[in-house]
Amino acid sequence: SRHPRECAYFTTDRRPERIPTHHTRDRQQHARARGTRAVSREEARGIPKRFGAISIGHVCVVHVAECARWDIKRDVEIDRRIDGLLSAMDGAGKVEFASLEALSLINRAIFQAPRPSYTSRAHPWSPAQFAYVRSGAGYDFPCVWIASKRARAQKVVIHMHANACDVGHIYELCARDAECWRANVLLVEYPGYGASSGVAYERSVDRHVAAAYVYVTEECGVDPKDIVLLGRSLGTGPATKLASAIETVDGKTLSAVVLHSPFTSVREAGLALLGDIAHVMSDRWDNRAHVVKYKTRTLIVHALEDEVVPFEHATILHEMRQTAKLPSVLHSTHGTHNYFSYYRDYLQPINSFLDASAKVGIAPRMLPPLPDPIPRTRFSSAQVKSIMSMIAEQTPAPDAQEQSLGMRFYGMVDAMGETLPSADSTSPKKSGFTRFGGVSEFEQRDNDDKRSISPTSTIEGDNESSASGDSCDDEIMIHTPGGAKPRLIS
Repeated sequence: SRHPRECAYFTTDRRPERIPTHHTRDRQQHARARGTRAVSREEARGIPKRFGAISIGHVCVVHVAECARWDIKRDVEIDRRIDGLLSAMDGAGKVEFASLEALSLINRAIFQAPRPSYTSRAHPWSPAQFAYVRSGAGYDFPCVWIASKRARAQKVVIHMHANACDVGHIYELCARDAECWRANVLLVEYPGYGASSGVAYERSVDRHVAAAYVYVTEECGVDPKDIVLLGRSLGTGPATKLASAIETVDGKTLSAVVLHSPFTSVREAGLALLGDIAHVMSDRWDNRAHVVKYKTRTLIVHALEDEVVPFEHATILHEMRQTAKLPSVLHSTHGTHNYFSYYRDYLQPINSFLDASAKVGIAPRMLPPLPDPIPRTRFSSAQVKSIMSMIAEQTPAPDAQEQSLGMRFYGMVDAMGETLPSADSTSPKKSGFTRFGGVSEFEQRDNDDKRSISPTSTIEGDNESSASGDSCDDEIMIHTPGGAKPRLIS
């Protein structure tokens, strides 16, 4: 086409001039003369805002220096994959009105996002683990990788948390999960939670979950048969929808699906908690419809005394899969929705279920280590170690002692600018890099038997034995973050 709206340019010029011609041949010659290249309008539509795209007439110009490693065609294909899964999950052609969803009292009752436990510059993990995943809707959202350190990982677990916590609240517990299950765990953040922007509603949460799966398979190169979907409480809704969409769109089967405290539907859970007033709710995440649409083996873990989602919900879902002759295991536990034995009611049953697929006499297949840098992260491990060594060598200013490690790290990054060490740079290892930015690294942990890890989560028991992972005590009880009852907000 000769129309200039169907062309965009990438240029290294900080002050590009207006492109005077409307003819394709002249545009191509102009691009070659300026050391640029032309892309289609469809590709230009997916240009992330962080690359500083500017408009010149009808032509979009982006600086190559700021996105030299960015593959446009790959991002366009990723967006198509996300949209394909989202259409299978929620139906094709749906129009999203985030501003209207933000006004919904029902959404405000369901999505009880707590005060953020982390920010983009202060968080309890290394920046090399902090990925900003492409959503397919013109923005990126945070996800956190937790790698298995004691042994090679055998699987990747995509974790979808409950409705009243964010990734920062569950990070410490999931680090234990990764070691126990010998898995790399990806924590997915919901819109409006933690450092993620946007409004939380059913389709926006589904978008993040679908985008995380595409990120793991397309950009990290993980085979779907090595992926486990784990949903807790509210997270069981997008987990079942994603599992069914993957088999519908791709025809592939996952390694496993784990549903912890699942519900049949949000409306039925509301009826059990609020009574007939919940009839006014439009339904969300109908697990009845999706739990029978995929063949992946499924574990359902549910507490008999659950006061938020009755145990009958798990029984119904399990019986539906059995009736459809689909593999399903129901593991009942004692305790409540948020209070149970961490090992006996959570770690051990899930670990046994994941290991059940191993064949006798055949060594399990090991996954390759996560690449460094991990795709979509802004720093490599080598860069982080190099910057941390620089911080350790500095004589801190009097006010620097009061700053968190994260603020000092990103302050160093801002000061270095373009002299940031390359991804392949090496530096001596720095031990003790366990909490990044949330609190000072030099702060000693309390030795109390009861330790708080979030506003709604505490671990009770021997901290040293439980944190080491060498032994697990059945008596370690835990208040898990986030499975809150829906509440009406005036």
